[in-house]
Amino acid sequence: MNMNKKNGQWTALLVLASFTLLTFFSCKKSGPTIAIITVVDTVGRPVANVNVRLWQDTSHSQQTGVQSNINVTKKSDGSGKAQFEFDLEAYLNIEAIKGSDSAKGFIRLVEHETAEKTVSF
Repeated sequence: MNMNKKNGQWTALLVLASFTLLTFFSCKKSGPTIAIITVVDTVGRPVANVNVRLWQDTSHSQQTGVQSNINVTKKSDGSGKAQFEFDLEAYLNIEAIKGSDSAKGFIRLVEHETAEKTVSF
């Protein structure tokens, strides 16, 4: 009877360990962290060739005190979109400029996910 109890305990432990490992590894997302900024005019039409800038100016490392240096710019394509790829999550400012027109916004990026934001002139 004692041997059956020990076998049952080992079986339960193996099932629990397998479940824990499968749960842990299956929840981990992979892939890049992407920001897609769409620039539109006042009536909602996409605007191409806009300088879209993402930057972070208020983030500091708690360990080192070093300020973030994220500052990237791309031009929007024919559909008004500019796509950026990052390694980590972040809170970023958005600035879109074309000639004398400009738009500002804010986007929150979650690691390994795609975030989209639309800004309008």
